[in-house]
Amino acid sequence: MKNKSSAFSLIELSIVILIIGVLIAGVTQASRLVRQSKLTTARTLTQSSAVNSIKGLVLWLEPTMENSFKSSEAVDGTTLTTWYDINPQLSIPNTFSAGTGITYKASSGINSLPAVAFADNNTSLSNTLAVPINAPFGSYTVCYVARSTNLTAENTILYNGTSGTNGFGISLTSTGATKVTYGVSSTFNFGITAAAASGNADIVCVTFDPNSVNGVPQATAAAKAYKNGGGVSSDTAKTITVSNWVDPTSGAVRVGNSTASSTTTDFIGEIAEIIIFDNALKKADRQEVEKYLSKKYGITIAQGAN
Repeated sequence: MKNKSSAFSLIELSIVILIIGVLIAGVTQASRLVRQSKLTTARTLTQSSAVNSIKGLVLWLEPTMENSFKSSEAVDGTTLTTWYDINPQLSIPNTFSAGTGITYKASSGINSLPAVAFADNNTSLSNTLAVPINAPFGSYTVCYVARSTNLTAENTILYNGTSGTNGFGISLTSTGATKVTYGVSSTFNFGITAAAASGNADIVCVTFDPNSVNGVPQATAAAKAYKNGGGVSSDTAKTITVSNWVDPTSGAVRVGNSTASSTTTDFIGEIAEIIIFDNALKKADRQEVEKYLSKKYGITIAQGAN
């Protein structure tokens, strides 16, 4: 009887182990299906968004499309070497090359979607061939989705040109304010703060308008910033002085740092999407971009008077 009882117990144990294995496999498969569903939805939103047809699109970096990264690098935790521009309005989109330590997040990014993760490694993604952003002599709009995880120092989202010499940059200050740097040393901060210190993601759009008359920029140019659909100080424009501007004839377009190896301005966290237009978007178009990003990344926006 002992042997039969023992044999029966082993059979029961085998059945239990089998059932547990089936359940684990089912849960794993279900999780995989949920992730794939979110990814498919994000791709559909991207492909059908108004961004594709809004005039003047010059750069579109995003993390969900199959042609955004090399297939071999679109694996969780893999070090990235490139981030491809998906701009459908360019015959040859831009390619951004990555420095060391920039990695791909498969499903733990903003809204459980892929993202590009930047560590405190003093590096950036760069492209020396990207269309220079010639604000304030030309109109531009820059929209991005990012989540900083460390604001003990300035976090650079984007810089076009050579830092401290020419061009312009957008960053978060140590207090989370949106900061625009242009020319040799001219800077101003917008009165909006990204809740980045707590690791929250935000949609930010910055517009430049040179106030040109017959193509000639006037004494000042206006810039406005919007966080999650809301404007700065009731939509009051910051005024930037055109004479301080230095055309970015040298340098690169960098994502995640202002220079190739800055130790004080590198972004720490995740950058999900960057969209740039060569015009100051009209309210309706800017709101279309914000609505698309809101749906995709699950970020609530205020679509009011701004």
